[in-house]
Amino acid sequence: MSRLWIASLAATLTACGGVETEGMEPRPGAMNQALAACAYTLTTNTYLGSPDYWGTITFKNTGAAAMTSPRIAFNVPSGVTCDYDEPGWTHTQSGTTCTYSRTSGLTIGVNASYTFYYSTNSTASFTATNVQISDPSCGSGETGPGLTANQKKVAEALTSIWENDTPTLNYAYAENIYDGRGYTNGRAGFCTGTGDAIQVVECYRNLRTAANGNLLAKYMPGLTTINNRYLSTGQDQASTAELDSIGNWVGDWATSYNNTTTRADFKSCQDQVSDRLYYTPAMNEAGKWGLTTALSKAALYDAYINHGESGIRALIRTTNSALGNSGQVAPAIGYNGITESAWLQKFLETRRNTLAADSTWIEAVDRVAAYEKLRRRGNWSLSTAFRNDVRARDCWGTSYPISGYTVRAINPDGTWSTPSTYTYSCN
Repeated sequence: MSRLWIASLAATLTACGGVETEGMEPRPGAMNQALAACAYTLTTNTYLGSPDYWGTITFKNTGAAAMTSPRIAFNVPSGVTCDYDEPGWTHTQSGTTCTYSRTSGLTIGVNASYTFYYSTNSTASFTATNVQISDPSCGSGETGPGLTANQKKVAEALTSIWENDTPTLNYAYAENIYDGRGYTNGRAGFCTGTGDAIQVVECYRNLRTAANGNLLAKYMPGLTTINNRYLSTGQDQASTAELDSIGNWVGDWATSYNNTTTRADFKSCQDQVSDRLYYTPAMNEAGKWGLTTALSKAALYDAYINHGESGIRALIRTTNSALGNSGQVAPAIGYNGITESAWLQKFLETRRNTLAADSTWIEAVDRVAAYEKLRRRGNWSLSTAFRNDVRARDCWGTSYPISGYTVRAINPDGTWSTPSTYTYSCN
């Protein structure tokens, strides 16, 4: 199947999205208070070597609550030691991960920015990787439980159909689909021109050096140039020239997964970035609005990958307003009698309208119909096998084009097959 419809991976922080959060790996050490991953936008991330020896990380709190005792963790290059604590901070280091915790309270309000400084013994300049910010308040009643392992497999199999026309996650995929975002890559469509592909490569570089078989390490200078342009302009970057002058990006990305020696590390990094940027924020949104079923969470997870953080929050605002919750009261489920079924129905219709209104996205409109069919059938726990034998026109009329996804049968454990016969229907 042509990948042209993959241009539907759009908006801010989509699978080809903007960097609104960074970092993937678990933070070492323990805290006396329960911490939760925070929502934030990273605006500055620099380390200047000799003669400054000074690192700067600036972030904006984009969550729904003020941070009160933030913890900041990040990776430094191998052999580098973090060696200075600003007043009010203390740090530990495990391997290449430096973790800074507060020795006293620090309030960072909603939409407020904070600049954190650190120092190391490195004479060379670098960019900290896997930046993660957590705080006790970030979990204040907003983070609901995620999906079970099998439910997550089912949810990701569905999204993979929309991304690669197969329920099997395609870690080796790489292609320039000419959507203005450079190369689209891997299991979640990480793009070189929007700040998420670089996170995969950074993670991979921390696990495996060029001398140890990392074919993508050599692209970091080119990726950094593209990413700096993206960060400074706020615009997606179409150029791949900085990568093409170094080597065969498409071939090297594919080989990184197809090579059995490097596969585990490369797969791990794609999984970490996808969870950090898309799965965890989607589960947090579900918890905030009172969505408890696997189907609703799977629908939000797919929308997060498709539309990104800003996009999905706009969809949620429109959904709430359409149901009489213009004040965006959370949780929405139970407010003024709003049921989860009614909320999900309106959310899917809102997302359908968003896709259908865009000349590029409309080719992917059928992906919404699969969740609507599951809703109508009451498969809330994703515990019954199903097929994606449904199109938007089957649910909402013939004005919608046919996306052309291959029909697959998905089992409750995530295994799948291709049925020989099927009948399109939304019921």
